[in-house]
Amino acid sequence: MNTTLRLSLRYLPTYGCLVCMALLLLAPTMAQAAPNITAMPRMANISPGTQSPVQLMYTVLESIPNTSYIATSTQGEFSTPSGDPLGTVQRTVSINVVNSRGVGTELLVVPARVIAAAMKADVGQIIFTRTFDPSRADIPEGTLETTLQIVPSPAGEFAIIGLRLEFNQPAPGDAPRPHSGERITVPRNTKGLRAAAIITYNGHGMLRGRWVADGQILGFVTKQLLPGMREAIIASPAVPAFPTYATGLHSVRFEILDPPPAFDLPSIQYFVTAEERIPNLPAVTLQAPPDRDHLPLSSESPPVFSWNPAHTDATYLFRLFTLEPEAMTRPLIELDTSAPVLSARTGRNYYMLSLFDLGKLVTNSPHAWQVQALVDGRPVAASEYRVVIFSGAASELELTVPLRDQGVSGK
Repeated sequence: MNTTLRLSLRYLPTYGCLVCMALLLLAPTMAQAAPNITAMPRMANISPGTQSPVQLMYTVLESIPNTSYIATSTQGEFSTPSGDPLGTVQRTVSINVVNSRGVGTELLVVPARVIAAAMKADVGQIIFTRTFDPSRADIPEGTLETTLQIVPSPAGEFAIIGLRLEFNQPAPGDAPRPHSGERITVPRNTKGLRAAAIITYNGHGMLRGRWVADGQILGFVTKQLLPGMREAIIASPAVPAFPTYATGLHSVRFEILDPPPAFDLPSIQYFVTAEERIPNLPAVTLQAPPDRDHLPLSSESPPVFSWNPAHTDATYLFRLFTLEPEAMTRPLIELDTSAPVLSARTGRNYYMLSLFDLGKLVTNSPHAWQVQALVDGRPVAASEYRVVIFSGAASELELTVPLRDQGVSGK
């Protein structure tokens, strides 16, 4: 018994040392276990020909309790499924891990050249990889991957890929309609100044945005963008319109709230002059023909355009513009008012096309017409634009109504 006891005492320290050594060997392994870091979604769709944005969310779940640190990734890498490099994105993403948990987000913009390189390599997928380096030395790096599937634009992730802003009211006189980023000049207290946002997108979904003028919100927009369209036009609110009571430079923006765009939002500007429109002057209201009407071209019965009088001392400038066929299905946003196909002045509230006018028009093609009221030779009011389509062809017969009976002068 004594011998057995001595043997037990002899080997017990040895057994204890083996346990201690095992624990010491396992401890570094437990401390150095890679963090459980994941990306959502694991797979996303992107479209060729555009810079496709993808919203990613990174999540860290540490197995060691009460662990806090910051995991940082300075760049992401694009590669083919076989590992061939396609490019990098130089953007730092950090995840603040507190009590073993952390969440970070990234709006990843896949460059069009990376998608083109993948398609040239005849692969339909791109692997996006990020490696996060923890701020603590006892925690190893964590690497994650996201698979980007190349699909046609209608099947892509819902994303805003372009935004252009334009005013859809020309400046007083015959100044051309400005493009995005340029300025428009209007007299003080101008009514009805509006703009349009031309949005290019992939996929389909709900758009949320708001119109802002000089930092003040004019109105919110919620619009379902349909698949297969690729473009949507959103007009600014008619009420309240852009303020024109204060002279000086004013800024207009359409802010996209959701989905978040991967580019800086543009703005356009308008300048309000101290010159004021004649007070109590009503707008020019068009009478006939109605919008989108079809008019036969005939010298025996030439088309007549009419409107309501605006002022007793006003003369009127009647103008006609040639449009592209697409104008029949879209708002008149890109109308070039600097080059009318027909321009004539009259002292009456109507204008009848002359034989010379008929020869300038194109049949079976849309045209836009508009009337400005002039007092002392300067524009004081203007009508909306209407679209008409001329059909047939003018005969060589002279008009039954002489040009001088209309009280007009044309060019």
